[in-house]
Amino acid sequence: MSFFNNHFNRSAAEPSQGAGVSPTPAEIFEWEFQSTIPRYHSKPGLNTGLKMRNKETNEVMTFAVAFPEQFETWKTIQSKPDRRGLIYSILDSIMGNDLQLWQIIERFTDDRYAPRALEIANAHANENDRYNANYWAALAKTNLVLTNYTEAETNAGNGLVLDAGNTRAKIILADVYHVTGKTEAAHALYNEVLQERLPRTGELSLSFAQLVGFDGNILPSPLYALDWLQQHPDTTDDTWNWANDEFYYSPHFRTQHAYYLLKQKEALKGFVKLFTLAKEMPWFKEAVINSWQLIHQLGMADNAPNEKAWLEEVMKSNKWDAEDAGQYKIEI
Repeated sequence: MSFFNNHFNRSAAEPSQGAGVSPTPAEIFEWEFQSTIPRYHSKPGLNTGLKMRNKETNEVMTFAVAFPEQFETWKTIQSKPDRRGLIYSILDSIMGNDLQLWQIIERFTDDRYAPRALEIANAHANENDRYNANYWAALAKTNLVLTNYTEAETNAGNGLVLDAGNTRAKIILADVYHVTGKTEAAHALYNEVLQERLPRTGELSLSFAQLVGFDGNILPSPLYALDWLQQHPDTTDDTWNWANDEFYYSPHFRTQHAYYLLKQKEALKGFVKLFTLAKEMPWFKEAVINSWQLIHQLGMADNAPNEKAWLEEVMKSNKWDAEDAGQYKIEI
């Protein structure tokens, strides 16, 4: 099966080099490459020991030397999620065939290709996959991103029937509960995960990144992260930006980040973030409708005719009435 060919058209904290010494772009690329591998496999803490070797001399090469064209492109990319996507595309050619189906689904969902992830799941799942709780958890995550909430809840439930202790399925089910208004049930599951995982860390205190980040492997949930951020109004922009990069696959998180910017009187940044999300994930009704609303609220209707027309076409094709914006009321 080939899931990776001819698909990509778009293209962390930095490594420390000691006081007063800045790492080179090649060193940062090396660090980002290695730190992306566990996420590509959906396995926090994974160490593959991946090294690239010169075919003629067998000497170890840096990733910048092994992939010079991609490295040059990487240097031009400001967005961490986009840089991650570029590294994913390299890893597809190196180790894509080693992934199980659930990992492939996760890989595409995390890279903002949820429709492709669902297509792959529907086309290639076999009996072994259907008896794998991680498959159902991955599929639930994809359907959550696609706002197929009923299917996502069913998927996560299937995973928990197979493995009642599957943390991936628990977290996704909690997220589904959260976005569908079943807040108490959601937080009961979040707390269950925390009770299972917190003692294992051996840490008396955790940073926000350790608590909700992929690498921390405790509660990597965009909805839980949002809840935490919204309950801590003194949280800095840096924390929001870190979480935005961490959960960039989640339209739910990105929408709320846009609203946060609007509340911070960063109206143009908020609009651009929301409109970018609408372009990437046009199925996400809230982002589309509120982008349209913002164009009018900000007095941009005459200055952004193409954007306005595109949004109206999406709304028309989905039979979304502009009056639906009432349910997504935003203030600026």
